[in-house]
Amino acid sequence: MALQYTPIVAVTLLAKLSLPPLAPLGLGLDLPLIVGATLVGLASGLLRVHTGRLMVYLAMLAWLGCTQLFRAAPFSATSIALLATLFLPLTLQLRAPSTAADGAQRLPTATPPLAGALRALSGLATFFAACGVLQFGLQYVVGPAAAFPMEHGVPASWLIEKFNPLIPVVYGGATFKSNGVFFLEPSFFSQFMALGLLLELSQRSRLWRVALLVAALAVSYSGTGLIVAAAGLLGLVVVKGRWDLLLLGALVALVLVVMGKLMGDLLPLQPILSRASEFQSVHSSGSARFVAWIDMFNLQWWPQPERVLFGAGAGSFATHAALARQPTAEMSFSKMLFEYGVTGALLFFGFLVYAFNSVRAPLGLRLGLCATLLVNGAFATFPVGIAASILLWPATAAGRGGPTWFRRPPS
Repeated sequence: MALQYTPIVAVTLLAKLSLPPLAPLGLGLDLPLIVGATLVGLASGLLRVHTGRLMVYLAMLAWLGCTQLFRAAPFSATSIALLATLFLPLTLQLRAPSTAADGAQRLPTATPPLAGALRALSGLATFFAACGVLQFGLQYVVGPAAAFPMEHGVPASWLIEKFNPLIPVVYGGATFKSNGVFFLEPSFFSQFMALGLLLELSQRSRLWRVALLVAALAVSYSGTGLIVAAAGLLGLVVVKGRWDLLLLGALVALVLVVMGKLMGDLLPLQPILSRASEFQSVHSSGSARFVAWIDMFNLQWWPQPERVLFGAGAGSFATHAALARQPTAEMSFSKMLFEYGVTGALLFFGFLVYAFNSVRAPLGLRLGLCATLLVNGAFATFPVGIAASILLWPATAAGRGGPTWFRRPPS
């Protein structure tokens, strides 16, 4: 269990922590811990290779590497090495208890590994939701310094830099978006809440948990969590026929509007409603993440057919983004397309789709996890840590073989 849950603990509870030499570089403890758990699992025999995922992973890396070597454009070997290292854990799987490395016979566990992991994710989401809601409310009572203890209590040299954990709800205001105490930024907190909400709606749909998770998603004031939730809910409604969720969504929207009218400044909801309009402003984070790349591609990518097919070279996105007419953030989809072309991006995202499709887990959760890979940077450890601990490592006894997108998840 310690090995299995190391990745998700690294990207949630320990996400803000770093070491003094690494902190100024924007590097935390998450990637070293995930890589360390991977190496320990392989060396001890507790982790084994999932043949199908490994073959797709190696084919993807071979193509990405060959397109760099046989083209004249410069590329970053470090960028490819980081990509290979980060996604290697997704090719592994825990051995079944009865086939452990020491050869000892073990009794079958009462709870299937995947079911236990999903239960752990549900519990973690509930815990962090309570932390986030309390954090948002406590800043009115005890002040931001006490409500955000990690930012104000941990020495700065031990906190990862180049992230923004303290973001005012309104520009220049004194009320801050909730980051769930432990998460790097409110956006990561909101995405985790969205995954917890999707899992709850896919299984037991306990009303008090749904309400808590929705409240936590609201006080994060982050659009990325709404995107993750929308992706998963679309799958539940269209594929699973959960039309009742549309009624639930309308009810939640009505409650939020009423609460906004009654509570006023104590629960400012206008920033949530204004998230959709920020895509029109070139100075907003929404535009930098999801809109500005189109203009950059029109000027620096589409005019060169070779780049369209094979990319501009690994690690080249940041250099070209600095020349763009609009501020352009490095997102996974835009980075992979620009640096590796259509062929490389299809193989990269094809590997991820295949990996998530190799597990019998709720469709809404898998779609939400796919969305987290799109709304973060290509080298973000956050979705990888969750996918490894919850979906891919514990799946040995949860179902094998064949497409699983439309299968009924285990009860």
